[in-house]
Amino acid sequence: MSKNAFLAKFAHLTRSTVAKGTGQGRAWVHRPIVSAPMNAWSGPKLVAAVANHGGMPMYPIGYFTDPSKILADLQTIPPLLEDSELQKDDPEDPAGTKFLPYGVGFITFWLDRQGPELLLSILKGQGDIPNRRSFARPPAAVWFSFGDYRPYLQLIRDHGAPETRIIVQVQTVQEALDAQRENVDVIVLQGTESGGHGAQRISPLMSLLPETVQALQSQMASAASSSTPLAMPALLAAGGISKNTQLAAVQSLGASGAVVGTGFMVTHESPGPQKAKDRLLQTQDGGVSTVRTRVFDELRSFEWPQAYDGRVIRNLVTEREEQDLREHGLYNPQGEASFKLLREDRAGTKADWDKATREQDFDLLPIWCGTGVGMLKKSVSAGEFMAQLAD
Repeated sequence: MSKNAFLAKFAHLTRSTVAKGTGQGRAWVHRPIVSAPMNAWSGPKLVAAVANHGGMPMYPIGYFTDPSKILADLQTIPPLLEDSELQKDDPEDPAGTKFLPYGVGFITFWLDRQGPELLLSILKGQGDIPNRRSFARPPAAVWFSFGDYRPYLQLIRDHGAPETRIIVQVQTVQEALDAQRENVDVIVLQGTESGGHGAQRISPLMSLLPETVQALQSQMASAASSSTPLAMPALLAAGGISKNTQLAAVQSLGASGAVVGTGFMVTHESPGPQKAKDRLLQTQDGGVSTVRTRVFDELRSFEWPQAYDGRVIRNLVTEREEQDLREHGLYNPQGEASFKLLREDRAGTKADWDKATREQDFDLLPIWCGTGVGMLKKSVSAGEFMAQLAD
C-alpha cells in the first residue's frame, strides 16, 4: 500500500505512548481526517478529542477582534491532550515535543483587516500552556481560506518553527495550481457540497477533484526539468462527506483524506447549541434541504467579499428570499434591506435579528452545514464518529 501523503506530512508528530485503542503506533495523526475550523462549533474540547483519536483538528480563529481571547482559548487545549510527553515541562529535555497536534484556521481577508500580530503570537507559541519553563510550542499547521494568503507564507517561514505545515483551501483548479507553485504542504479542495462559506462559482467534488489532480500532475511534470521543480502537495477533499464510503470514494479520485465539518457539529464535544444540533439531525435529503445564500452575511454585517456565499439549512429567511426572487426577478437584499426578510410582512428590523439571536430561533438564524447532513442520524462522540468514518 502506498504511503498516505497527508499522514506523511505530519509523521513528525509523535506520542510517548501508543495511541489509545487504535493499534496505530505513536503517530498523533494516523487517520486522514481533518475537522474543519468552524466558528462557534470547533471549541477546545472538540479540537482535543479529534487529536486524541488520530485526526488533525483545526481551531477556528474566525472573526477575531480580541487576540487575547483567542490565545486564552488556545491555552486550554494542551491540558486536554492525552500524552504524558506532551504534558512534560522539562527545560533540560532537548527531545521534548516541538508542536501541539492541531492547526489554526484563518479567514484570510479577515486577517488582512486585523493585521498579522495574532498569527505571529501563535507562531511564537503563545497559545501553549502559560508559564512553561521549557520552550513554548506552536500549533503544527496554519490553514488559510478565502483571500490572498501569499503575503503570509514568508512570515510563517521566517517566524514559524521548521516543519510548520501550511494548508490552503481552494475552490478552483487554477487556485490549486497557484498553491502548488507556492509550495504549500496541503491543498483542501472545497466542492459546492460544503457547508459554510465557499465560492459562488464552484464545482462539485466529483469533477473538481480528478481534474485538479490531473492539472497538478501535469504542472509538476512540466516543471521537473526547470530550475524550480514542483512537488505534489497532499490533497484533501471537502464537501458533504459524512460516511466511510464517501471517504473511500474521494481517496479513489486522488485525495489523501477529507475535511469534515457538519459531521463534527453534532458530536458530543462540539459546543454548538443543542437546538441547532437537533435540527441538523432532523434534516433529510441534504442537497435539497440546504441552499447557498449571502443573506446571512448581510444580516450579520460581516462584509464578506462578493465572490463568496454560504450553504445553510433552509429556513424562513431563505424561503422568503427565494419567494421575493420569484416575484421580483433579480433580487439581492443588502444591508438594512435584508432585515425585512425576518418577518412575513417584510417589515423586519435589526431588533428582530437581535431577538432571534437571543432566543436561538433557527427559523431565522443560519445553521451552516453541508449536503451530507442528511446522513447524520444521531449524536455520538468525536472518536466514535471518526471510527465510523475512517475504519
